[in-house]
Amino acid sequence: MRCVTTLFASLALVSGIAEARPVSYPDAWTVMLRNDVYQNSAHIHYTLDTQHSLGLRLRYDREGDFVFTGAQLNRLFKRWNKVDSQANLYGRIAIGQVTDNLDETELRLTRGNDEGLFLGISGDWETRRYFVSAAAEHWESGRFGEFSSFHGRLGVAPYVANTGALHSWIMVEGHHRPESNDKVAATALLRFFKGPSLLEVGVDDKGEPLLNYIHRF
Repeated sequence: MRCVTTLFASLALVSGIAEARPVSYPDAWTVMLRNDVYQNSAHIHYTLDTQHSLGLRLRYDREGDFVFTGAQLNRLFKRWNKVDSQANLYGRIAIGQVTDNLDETELRLTRGNDEGLFLGISGDWETRRYFVSAAAEHWESGRFGEFSSFHGRLGVAPYVANTGALHSWIMVEGHHRPESNDKVAATALLRFFKGPSLLEVGVDDKGEPLLNYIHRF
């Protein structure tokens, strides 16, 4: 198993948010792990105030076989609080280094390192019963190339749980990555959260698993 994949698996085991959002409450630490057909990703961040969080971003691109390591700043641009719903608009930027993931079993040469830049924007709207979100991302990876990705989700809660209880969601996520070999994909997933922890498990239309975990402390 490749060293990078092992690293993300280890993080998932030792990590131990009711909301999958990049800005928490002030002075909170958050660990966000994402594993799907495109990537293994870890984002560990500290919320500076009600609008900003700053942290470390690690991302292994499965298709390009390279690793991004950098600092990421998240900003809450706007929050709409209603009596029975909430909506949010976020921006993200990360700057760091892109490194070739050398596979010793294939004995191929490393492509070296280069600078990397990530830009993203996302929004969500939810009630206690329904959930909608969308996100657009762009990666500049130097000699490793550049690519964009777009994601959207629809979700429904089969029951409305009380505060502090186990919450469950049934969701469908659509993906579009124009530069990828698999440009369009869809994933069916289940989301569970209670207290400071959130877990998502699913499978996409090609049988590839999805596993996401978030913990706030």
